[in-house]
Amino acid sequence: MPLPLSLLAAALVASIGVLFASTQHHRITEDKLRQSGLLFFQPDKFQGAKKKLRYFEGWYYKFVTSNNNAVLLGIDSNLSSYGDFSMAVVPGIFLGNATNSPESHAFIFVTLNGQRQHYYRFSLDEFSYANAHDEYYIQIGDNRFSHQGVSLNLYPREDDASLILRGNLTFYNTSSWPVSLFRLGAMGPVGWMPGLECTHGVLSFDHVIRGHLTLSTTKSDIDLQTISMDQGRGYTEKDYGRSFPSTWVWIQTNSFRKNPGTSLFVSIARIPTPLFGWEFPGFTAAIWHNGMLIPFATWSGAKFEELRVSEDEVYIVIRSSKRINRRKKIESNYRVEITVDRRNVPEVLLYAPVNFTRMEPFVWEALRATVHLRLTNYHSGEVYVDDVGDYAGLEVHGNVQWLVDNVCGKMPSSRIICL
Repeated sequence: MPLPLSLLAAALVASIGVLFASTQHHRITEDKLRQSGLLFFQPDKFQGAKKKLRYFEGWYYKFVTSNNNAVLLGIDSNLSSYGDFSMAVVPGIFLGNATNSPESHAFIFVTLNGQRQHYYRFSLDEFSYANAHDEYYIQIGDNRFSHQGVSLNLYPREDDASLILRGNLTFYNTSSWPVSLFRLGAMGPVGWMPGLECTHGVLSFDHVIRGHLTLSTTKSDIDLQTISMDQGRGYTEKDYGRSFPSTWVWIQTNSFRKNPGTSLFVSIARIPTPLFGWEFPGFTAAIWHNGMLIPFATWSGAKFEELRVSEDEVYIVIRSSKRINRRKKIESNYRVEITVDRRNVPEVLLYAPVNFTRMEPFVWEALRATVHLRLTNYHSGEVYVDDVGDYAGLEVHGNVQWLVDNVCGKMPSSRIICL
């Protein structure tokens, strides 16, 4: 009986998630688990060492300048002049549908202000990474990425890029989504489900940046421009697996006007399961505020009150579960309301894995959307955050109406189980 088995498996994962989410304070810290070698899942590390085909892995580094560091970009006719600057740099690896596929390669792509992408292609031999016992890093060509910062030395190499990008950035006060023996960071226990097409990790909700970058389009540096990233903000996440989901909504910003250091992350997707091809809506979201992680995910017991997606905006309301700590006090009573303004926001078409065979421009992403975030106590009405976040990353891909119709908690919904 396909339906009962699929429902049972999904319900089991969700139930285990709620159980372990109720124990927020772990007796063994993540650092001690890493040092002991007991921590099986380390989302920052390269996960594809044993993969030979049909695999991708990418790390998403986002940089936003401080309001005090004005820049004027004139090196690309597609870029406008802004007082501030946002950039995403994504190193990664793609393996095609055969062990000797000519499409297998390492890559780095760069987006500037969400308006222009530059895609740099490298051979697999130019990709290296930390071993199981070393601290995380990856290196592609002369470009190195770690928790402490990045070193960039990018030149066009007969690929889809025209930008020369160089510089060194150092990160301070990084803040990852904690992982433990049972909770796999942003994925929670759902990450243990076999056959997931894509796994997600948040490596730093927010950190301070120091350093500078130089950009030009000619080797003679006639149009060289230097961008100071001092006191800018950064964010880092990653994805790996066989392919992206068919449908998703992704939102991220840590550039709030009144609450520097606060970060918002939302991911809602249509997730196929290995059991008879049944699909379920899944979501994981979190707010990092005042050094505290506030999760909103299926596995933490959160539910949607509202989800609307239009050409003008994305509107989300999620309520956390009610949890009681060991002292019999209510620990979680959060309600988050998110409004993303999509009007007149530029988007760029990013490279992504397609049909296990190749990387090609496939996903529209914005880097300059605006988010209104309101975080409250849904019992007392106390307001914790009421702020606007700029330079928001936004992706709305596929048949998002399916998500609107099926996310758990929202009435009416045809699904009683979410992942």
